[in-house]
Amino acid sequence: MELRSATGRLSPPANSVQLRPVIGVATAALIVAALVHLGPTAHAIGAVFILSVVAVVTVVDLEQRRIPNRIVLPATAVVLVVQIALDPAMAPTLIAFSLAAGLFFYLPMLIFRGGMGMGDVKLAVFLGAAFAEVVVVVIAVAVLAAFFAALAVLFQNGTAGRKSAMAFAPFLALGAAVAIFIG
Repeated sequence: MELRSATGRLSPPANSVQLRPVIGVATAALIVAALVHLGPTAHAIGAVFILSVVAVVTVVDLEQRRIPNRIVLPATAVVLVVQIALDPAMAPTLIAFSLAAGLFFYLPMLIFRGGMGMGDVKLAVFLGAAFAEVVVVVIAVAVLAAFFAALAVLFQNGTAGRKSAMAFAPFLALGAAVAIFIG
């Protein structure tokens, strides 16, 4: 049976296919929790959108080790347009935090080739547009979680673990979920 990912490419079989239901159930649970937590508000609709985007991006990143522009760029545009339409005075803040979040990952990418990818940078821009100043929480949670995951890989694989590739979108997704509930 052929499975297509969100990008239209053939998905790898076996273990990655097993991740989809797990991520789907986790996302559904987070969406329900966000709706209960935020109530019937515009923030709740935004949370559902954000959680949906990061869930799809997480699946693609885990399967293909890339974050597709066809998902992140339109999502960023939608978030910016809606945020600015709801509160035009926030436009400079939203743009500043979007660019700052992207720059936070872009600069190290220039120095340490092979670590972060441009997809991670663009996902950070999306999250900056979605969360404004709360993107600091998103990034802090993501970096901390990735650090502990990297430590676990090092403990399990020794120095050979240093060459292991890790998808970063799941960590940014975790940061986004945390920020929705505490931000």
